[in-house]
Amino acid sequence: MATKSRRKPAPRSKVRTGNKEREQKDYFQNVLRIRGFRFGLHAIHAEADWEFIKKFEEWVQYIYLSDRNLDKRVKELVITAVLCALRSPPPHIKTHMNKAVQGGATKDELIEVVELAGHWGGTVAQANGLEAWRLQFAPHLPGIFEPLTEAKVSG
Repeated sequence: MATKSRRKPAPRSKVRTGNKEREQKDYFQNVLRIRGFRFGLHAIHAEADWEFIKKFEEWVQYIYLSDRNLDKRVKELVITAVLCALRSPPPHIKTHMNKAVQGGATKDELIEVVELAGHWGGTVAQANGLEAWRLQFAPHLPGIFEPLTEAKVSG
């Protein structure tokens, strides 16, 4: 008896072809709608090389947005580890931590990912990951790179 595949196709992009300005506007709306976030790099890259970004979006749909073999939770845990190891800025790491949580990841799983990335990626990688974790789960704590005064250290 055949079993159902667990693969889920990626949400289809509704980017039209023809008018570049309209295509770009549709692209930006779709990125936000489908991924739940958008960065300035999307606008910059679309302006710099629109034909590339259309092809790149096909790749993103296939490898990142579809559930081929890894579900969203696992993909975002892996992406978080890679971003930590590459020393990505904490807000970028936090965005993917947030997507991991939306996919079912826990803060304990995410701190373990940060610790693993720090071990193999170095202390700066771990520090950026810890700052992203703080932003996601403990924003009341001082920033990881924030100099602490005596009052902050003891309190």
